[in-house]
Amino acid sequence: MQTRRSSLIFETGFRVFFLSAAFYAALTMTLWSLQVSGATDFLENSIQMPLSLWHAHELLFGVIIAVVAGFLTTAVPAWTNTPAINGTPLKLLFTLWLAGRLAITFSALLPAMLTAAIDLAFLPALAFVIARPIIGKKIWRNLGFVPLLLLIMGGNLLFHADLTGWSDDAASAGLRLSIGLLVLMTVAIGGRVVPFFTGNWLKRHGKTVTTDTPAWLGRATILSTLITVSANPFLTNDLVLGGLNYLTGVLILWRLSHWKGLHTLSDPLMWILHLGYALMGVGFLVDGLAFTTDLVPEILAQHIFTIGGLGIMILGMMSRIALGHTGRPLKVHPVITVAYFLLLLSLISRVLPPLVAPGFYQLGLSIAGASWIGAWLLYLLIYTPICLSPRPDGKKG
Repeated sequence: MQTRRSSLIFETGFRVFFLSAAFYAALTMTLWSLQVSGATDFLENSIQMPLSLWHAHELLFGVIIAVVAGFLTTAVPAWTNTPAINGTPLKLLFTLWLAGRLAITFSALLPAMLTAAIDLAFLPALAFVIARPIIGKKIWRNLGFVPLLLLIMGGNLLFHADLTGWSDDAASAGLRLSIGLLVLMTVAIGGRVVPFFTGNWLKRHGKTVTTDTPAWLGRATILSTLITVSANPFLTNDLVLGGLNYLTGVLILWRLSHWKGLHTLSDPLMWILHLGYALMGVGFLVDGLAFTTDLVPEILAQHIFTIGGLGIMILGMMSRIALGHTGRPLKVHPVITVAYFLLLLSLISRVLPPLVAPGFYQLGLSIAGASWIGAWLLYLLIYTPICLSPRPDGKKG
């Protein structure tokens, strides 16, 4: 049984990467919380960078990129009707991801150039693995994920250029660029799957409403998001940046309004995806406020993107994909619904106290950290047995 389980975890990309992402999300937040509370100085002694940079970097390139890898290595074979990405290629990909996490977390023990080389290796390897079937089958509409992965690696390269001394003050721009590009990827993927999942759900439940969306609106949303996330880290004109962010936020929410999410409130597997997509639109609107007013600090918009738009969306996608691709009914476990609400509580606790109750800022941070950790531990509780077990129907996957 142990041998079978160890081989199953590398049978499909979502199994190993979703579990690893959830575990790492809980682990890194635990280490961060213990460090900032003064309970340990482990990170202070092990990392060769400011603690805040490690925290942001590992959320992006440890947690979210692992989810992206799990999604793409699972979805691309289905899109291209090619054999699953599993076995040795998947093991090598996972090894590169894990090596990057270890190199960053123990960067004080390594030369900065070696840390950078190890950490930067994963994304081009992932791009290569998914590019082969896409190019081989000439499914050109999916090829855009390859340059997008390489651009995200470019954001990571800016981060390391700062740490290695090749550039000054590039780490922050690299992180913002990477957040923006991951939001762009999520807006693009969500624009495919959320209306599709919702349309199927509505039909199953006998509802006659449609999720049809004007094609021009989808294209305008993607283009506006691309321009905005490319401009945010580098332009200095606050009015232009504010206008771009306002426009993108409105387009995302306008597009979402066509998908009839309010009809799905009885199903957590559905409303969680609509909520995550909505929060990406809200993130751009708040970013616009940060650039054009003194009402909110820009860092709060980044947390709406990371905890809210990205965090909530990926938890919803991980929940659904792991059920669908293991041949199980698309019915969320009540424990996972609790995890959804914990992640929402984490977002609220992180962004509201600085705005309306500064005296509760530290308490808000503690609640946000504990809620984040709890959400991912609950995911592991329910989905570890699922990801380590064969499909009930006996099929591979």
